[in-house]
Amino acid sequence: MGKIKHWLRSMPLRRAFVSLVLVMAVLVAGISAATIFTCVNVQNHILESVTDYQVLPPQETEDEYNLVIADDEQIVPGENGQLVILSTEYQIANLSDTQRVAYYAAKAAVILVPTLLFVLGTIFCAWMFYSIKLKQPLSLLLQSADRISQSDLDFRLDYPASDEMGELCRAMDTMRVALLKNNQETWAMMEERRKLSASIAHDLRTPITVMKGYTEYLSHNVPLGRISEDKLLDTIHNLSLATERLEQYADQVREIQAMDAIPVKPTACPLREFFEEQEDEYTVLAQRHQLQFSMDISGVPDFQVMLDGTLVHRMIDNVISNALRFARREITLKAGWQEGLLTIQVHDDGKGFSEESLRSATRPFYKENTENDHFGLGLSICNTLCQKQGGTLSLSNRNGACVEMQIQAEKIDAD
Repeated sequence: MGKIKHWLRSMPLRRAFVSLVLVMAVLVAGISAATIFTCVNVQNHILESVTDYQVLPPQETEDEYNLVIADDEQIVPGENGQLVILSTEYQIANLSDTQRVAYYAAKAAVILVPTLLFVLGTIFCAWMFYSIKLKQPLSLLLQSADRISQSDLDFRLDYPASDEMGELCRAMDTMRVALLKNNQETWAMMEERRKLSASIAHDLRTPITVMKGYTEYLSHNVPLGRISEDKLLDTIHNLSLATERLEQYADQVREIQAMDAIPVKPTACPLREFFEEQEDEYTVLAQRHQLQFSMDISGVPDFQVMLDGTLVHRMIDNVISNALRFARREITLKAGWQEGLLTIQVHDDGKGFSEESLRSATRPFYKENTENDHFGLGLSICNTLCQKQGGTLSLSNRNGACVEMQIQAEKIDAD
């Protein structure tokens, strides 16, 4: 039975249904034929037990007897050479009560048993089809739908069948995985928003406190004439700096908020030429900071890929700017391409990332040193732009800090 279930479960729904119907039809037909044959034999056996026949009077020819008998009667030789009429009605009339009941029961069975077998076979066929092909997957689908409706996505829908119900279960599980991934991304985004709000509130406190202190100082001392003109001008200048700092911070907040709306517009880009054009720019930039810059693009093939060069250039700018603040002597950029994935590594020989920075440096407004004027957005912007291009950004320490960006860049086949 287990092999039959496995065989039927591996079939498509239509083929399994047709197979069950054909098998059941053969069984019903066979049992019905055997039943009819048995019942007819029982009827004949009962009639043959009647020995009292209607004896015909002498006639000249047998043809004359045929003129006086009914359609269900026949003339057969009797005892002593006499001819008798063998009549079903006459035989039934001479049956005992028990024999008559048995005869009519067998006659009714000829009609009722095949009909009953057809009905029972249909019901059994439907039950078998439902039990083997539909019951388990429908139960799994209903349970999955109920759990999904309750936002419970931490499960797996596993129904190892190759039929349509198996495909439906796999489609449901694919949808569950997509919903789980979407929820995780949403939760991560909400957490980032929460951290961003906390960071904004924390970083705004300093310039606001400075401005509040200066305004209180002026409001107390100016009316009493306790402040000189030079001191007043110096205080106003400091207020202006705090205001400018606040404006810059507001601009940075708007920039990070606008990252999600930046469109990715990949165009045909000659990959090796793209990096060669930037080498002189970054070399000059490093020299201004008394640093050396080197570029290794030996792993970059000389063909075109689909790439948003503007966004990639911006990402490299941010990472290089970050490296300029920490490098001691040298900054290295290494690029490579393999199977549709562009990898860019920027390495500096500084002290490297701290454990906290490795975990949090890609968060907006993260600053390891809170005393500098850096806003802490460079790596966060790069991380967002990497994700928008189907890639990732990772941080590590390799005799200094190393930032690795991976971006999808499909090769353009030459015609």
